[in-house]
Amino acid sequence: MVANGTTNPATLLAICVAEAALKVGVTDVVVCPGSRSAPLAWQFAALANKGRIKLHTRIDEREAAFLALGLAKKSNRPVPVVVTSGTAVANLLPAVVEAHHSGVPLIVLSADRLAAVRRNSAPQTTIQPGMFENFVKTQVDTATATEQIYAAFQNSITGHFGPVHINTQFDLPLMPTDPTAVIAEVAVAEFKEVIAESKPLTLPARGLLIVGDISPGPQVEKLAQFAKAAGYPIIWEPTAQLHSSDNALSYGALLLQTGKTPKPDVVISVGLIGLSRSVLALLKSTPKHIAIHLPNSGSDLPNPVLSAQESINYIPQALTPAESSWLSTWQELDQLAGQVVIKNLNSETLTGPNTAVELWNQLADDSNLFISASWPVRHIEMYAQTRTGLTVFGNRGVNGIDGLISTACGVALNATQRTYLLIGDIAFLHGMAGLNISDFNVKPNLTVVVVDNDGSGIFSQLEQGDPAYSKYFEQIFGTPHGRDLWVIAEALGVPAARVTTKSEFVSALNRTNKIPGIHVIVCTTGQRSAEQAQITKITKEVNEAL
Repeated sequence: MVANGTTNPATLLAICVAEAALKVGVTDVVVCPGSRSAPLAWQFAALANKGRIKLHTRIDEREAAFLALGLAKKSNRPVPVVVTSGTAVANLLPAVVEAHHSGVPLIVLSADRLAAVRRNSAPQTTIQPGMFENFVKTQVDTATATEQIYAAFQNSITGHFGPVHINTQFDLPLMPTDPTAVIAEVAVAEFKEVIAESKPLTLPARGLLIVGDISPGPQVEKLAQFAKAAGYPIIWEPTAQLHSSDNALSYGALLLQTGKTPKPDVVISVGLIGLSRSVLALLKSTPKHIAIHLPNSGSDLPNPVLSAQESINYIPQALTPAESSWLSTWQELDQLAGQVVIKNLNSETLTGPNTAVELWNQLADDSNLFISASWPVRHIEMYAQTRTGLTVFGNRGVNGIDGLISTACGVALNATQRTYLLIGDIAFLHGMAGLNISDFNVKPNLTVVVVDNDGSGIFSQLEQGDPAYSKYFEQIFGTPHGRDLWVIAEALGVPAARVTTKSEFVSALNRTNKIPGIHVIVCTTGQRSAEQAQITKITKEVNEAL
């Protein structure tokens, strides 16, 4: 740490934070403008100027936190977000909650006034310590340089990954007395990925592997190897990264809806699961449910319906010989379902399901796909076929529709190939501030595909979609917006197009694939009632085909 007689306390504390960041392998930092946070912002800007980190600035604290979340999702490294005091800190809560539940090492660096002025009506001052108490692994509240700061950074990637909160109390002067008093030449730490062990386990021959949201990495291949050795079919959610496995089914959740599938003796679940009620019902009804709690996931047990008799932190090596007819029976049912799905989604007119599936099929193997919560991720889960390549992300911790554009930007900024975001129109409007990126920042190579059915389609599938509740449905659930979304994108300086047919959509994708920066493609999909009718028809015909 640089220190001399003229270095003020604020600068010393900020240097301590910056050194701790480098020591745990931080390569990206997100900064929001503010006065009280100036000591931190200055040090990280100096590091960026030396090429030692990448600095990203955003004016909206909520979007900044989700950007940091996306950067951390893609890199598996801690990513700090720097904000000033007051409501700026409170705006980070949604992203912190998501980071907690999905096991992402998000670092909240909040600036504050000295503790003595709290509860004394000091301007822009509130009670920041404890603001994220239920959702962070570590909290530090300090006015001086301390080893607790480094320990907090390190804790974000120790054991089960998760967010931490470091609240830094700064007194005047905020800017360094000597502008050259910046961080010393601290080496950036090598980052090593945590990998789950493999251990032998005696299991029944008739089982299923159900995989939800997990981080890309070596554990994906280990899970695929386990399923192949055990002869277990894989039912995968889109962010499971197992859509190219030999044992993966294309339409597992759709098959379970029919009630005509063979009954397994055991279900092995991995990661955050729960998109489909049919999958959750299977967990409850199967005699034995074993949940795998991966080391780089969040701290919460992966047991959404309290059905797991056992939770393990390793990937099993099946000791029981595989029963080939068990897998082949599921694969034959999967083929029958596929014939129905492909026939029904073959129209030129865009709907929510065929837009999602067309995007899935069109993307190159080395692409990244970020999928929004609500209907888009369920369309992929139900109707997308297995395929090679493609790394898939989503905010599956608490399934929120906020901050998705910024999170996808974070993934894209840490990716070598183009990233695509599949998002609904309401989620797009909710997070459109994520498109507001100043020219001081690197623009991500991101294509935003908006499924625009003028409102919230998913509620039509839920209890409130029953005709008995139609009187207030549109007002409080459907929430039509009537906005031209491509105009909104253009107003924020983002090139945009509007398409209504599959051919137009594919053409727009091909046209923008090699053009750097952000692009928005708005896919107008018609009436929500027609989409619901299509979904109902597919479900009915699959049931009849089995």
